[in-house]
Amino acid sequence: MSPISRTIRQQVTDQIRDEVVAGAFPAGHALREGELAERFGVSRGPIRDAFLQLSQEGFLAYQANRGVTVRQPPASDDREFIVALRRQIECYVVQRGMDQLLSGGCAPMKVELDKLASACSSGDVAAVARCDMAFHEALLCGCGGGDFLPVWKWLCSQMLLTYTRLDDYEQVFNEHVEILANLEKGRKKAAISAIKANVR
Repeated sequence: MSPISRTIRQQVTDQIRDEVVAGAFPAGHALREGELAERFGVSRGPIRDAFLQLSQEGFLAYQANRGVTVRQPPASDDREFIVALRRQIECYVVQRGMDQLLSGGCAPMKVELDKLASACSSGDVAAVARCDMAFHEALLCGCGGGDFLPVWKWLCSQMLLTYTRLDDYEQVFNEHVEILANLEKGRKKAAISAIKANVR
């Protein structure tokens, strides 16, 4: 497949994901290939690819006789468990690999923090959620936790189905500033506490 086709596919995938996170498509809403293909001005191929990728990520679900639908968010007890698992992964990776992060530098996290600042200023919920996750992904990769990314991303997708960090974007940004500041100063315990406070 040509690079242009991949770019179109990814643009469509990113747009659908953003709209799911922003609540444009409610839980259980059936998505139709033909309707989305017409809307985006593309063939059904990129839409089908987007459905497959977003189903694998945990945002969409295939249901017999209904086709592809927006996945129902987890029940409250399940969500608490999912949050606990995500916290455990991030805290474990920082505990084990913070020295690796410090030796390699925190530049990727700073880049994502700047993007988060812009997203918070704009009030774009999908952009805030995307930048929030990108910051934490940079943290995991910087600490050598890349092997955990597949399961971590699925946990994040389930949390994003009910993204709850909408009340105070300034607080969201400041929480990430605190995480990065503690990491840069080598304060492992404080960084882990800041991560636990942020991931909820």
